[in-house]
Amino acid sequence: MRCASSWALRRESGSFKVLVQNRKRMKETIQNLSGKLSTGWLSLIILLLLLFTGCISAGKERIQEVKLDRSYLTDIRRFIDKNELFPAYQEISYLEREHFSGISQAEVEALKKEIIDKIKLDLNSHLEKPDYKKALQYYRSMQQVAPADLPDEWSIHRLLFEQAEEYGSSGNQALALLFYLRGLTLTTPTESELLRALSFAAEIGNVEVIKDLIKRMEDRGFSVADSRRRQGENIPPVQKIVRGTVTIWVNRGIKIERGVGFPDRVIGSGFFIDKRGYLLTNYHVIASEVDPKYEGYSRLFIKLSDRAHEKIPARVVGYDRIFDIALLKAEVEPDFILSHTASVDLEAGNSIIAIGSPGGLENTVTSGIVSATGRRFLQMGDAIQVDVPLNPGNSGGPLLNSAGQLVGIVFAGIEQFEGVNFAIPINWINKILPNLYNEGESIHSWLGVAVQESDKGLEVVYTVPGEPAHRAGIRSGDILDTFNNNHYSRIVDFQAALLELDFPSLVAITWLREESSISGIVCLAPRPFSPVELALERDSRDNILVPLFGMRIEKVGTFFWKTNYIVKEVLKGSIAEETGLSANDPLNVEGWKVDIDNRFVVLRLFVKKKKSGFLESVIQLAAYLETDTFL
Repeated sequence: MRCASSWALRRESGSFKVLVQNRKRMKETIQNLSGKLSTGWLSLIILLLLLFTGCISAGKERIQEVKLDRSYLTDIRRFIDKNELFPAYQEISYLEREHFSGISQAEVEALKKEIIDKIKLDLNSHLEKPDYKKALQYYRSMQQVAPADLPDEWSIHRLLFEQAEEYGSSGNQALALLFYLRGLTLTTPTESELLRALSFAAEIGNVEVIKDLIKRMEDRGFSVADSRRRQGENIPPVQKIVRGTVTIWVNRGIKIERGVGFPDRVIGSGFFIDKRGYLLTNYHVIASEVDPKYEGYSRLFIKLSDRAHEKIPARVVGYDRIFDIALLKAEVEPDFILSHTASVDLEAGNSIIAIGSPGGLENTVTSGIVSATGRRFLQMGDAIQVDVPLNPGNSGGPLLNSAGQLVGIVFAGIEQFEGVNFAIPINWINKILPNLYNEGESIHSWLGVAVQESDKGLEVVYTVPGEPAHRAGIRSGDILDTFNNNHYSRIVDFQAALLELDFPSLVAITWLREESSISGIVCLAPRPFSPVELALERDSRDNILVPLFGMRIEKVGTFFWKTNYIVKEVLKGSIAEETGLSANDPLNVEGWKVDIDNRFVVLRLFVKKKKSGFLESVIQLAAYLETDTFL
């Protein structure tokens, strides 16, 4: 831990121990003398001993404090020696804010310069290799700590264009176009840059992007070939799009129930996004292929739309449990590729269609409308609610608008309610897709805080011990004001910004505390799949009730074996508020269960609700381990 509280604990654990030892020796001395001296002389000696030991302990305490302060420098040096430069810089940023008396500003500045020089060397090394992905990570970090030291000939958009060219040369035109479009938003593009993006869009047949790029070129007075114009007018029919979809088939052997064996199969849907045979589906469809807890038989196949009786072996390339997405690879050349790089705005009432294999019935097309957008259904991001008829087997299939554009991926439905189904918007998929090509599980960046949306902004309600925000000194009640010079008032927008950054990366954050504004540099860390599980390992149950149920409690006493609490705060819109709990309600915790396998937590309370006239009642609260409030 690297925060003010941990420094205080260091100080207390050292100097307080010295003080106690001195007091103990003093007491023994007094006891030895008490039988030999008169009361007057004894009183005088006691007074002198108190003064003397007080001076010694104060001096030793001061020495201890200085030693503990300087241990930060040892930690920073250790980071530097291991070339962990970004965590080292976060520690420097903390020391600059705290101004420890045992550390001179000259020492801090010297270490700061050494770290920046090494970051600059690493950036140049990545540019020379070239490794543009790493170079982008270092460039963005240096923008926050030493923008004047950045090489003049490079920029964020140029690095994105170079990454795009790398993807294009390897045959991944989909990602090439995606990175070109990202770069185009950051600059006034040249004619050649627009033409290059247009060529990638044409190669994968993204009609909407072609039309958009043609308009941008015309607005700038650039000429466009007639052949390109015609490509922007050819909206693919649904029959052609269907040929880009597949049925996912996971054979898990035989399942025995009551002595009878049944075929254990998982059926889902998917679609091609890459001419080399890469396709997307849901993680939960193929989970048995990669889940280390699954110990049974599992074999993955796909069935093409026009070859439904042929099972083609496939493998999992990358997967993302948070967004329930998996990237697969099959040794086939698809007839059609569904382009995923268009930026599509959906509104309630828009017409949509879904393609999939409900119950194993291949090439099934259903239609409906968008019921709502912005549903907080996942830990990160949001979801589209649709009324399209969906059934088991549709999971992982594409969701299209009336123009044939890919707008989402079907992932869930509520069985008890007909026509209440959900899809992941394609803009979230675009943010995570590049990492899915890296093999294995996709891990995102995070700060390690839970927040709530309030009138004052994004208010911190919990910090995970040992994670970046906690080490930086951010605490409950602080308001996150800016992140890399941008202000965010919605959790989902902040999460989108985090998805753009790899870890470790340095980011600039300002947060408000009472009447003060505090600025610091924080090093992003890898986000765990379940932040609550990590918090359960490192923190007490009472503290974790805040991100889980939205209530803060405080001990007020113990009677026999029971601990009495009082509710100190209830967060708006939380489970605690919906249950009717409010500040100053007295309570006892009767039960607490964490079910890791089924992914939920149950809290049983004996409470006297103020809103109910302090009548005694027993209530039970339940929450999923995967909450959507963590950044």
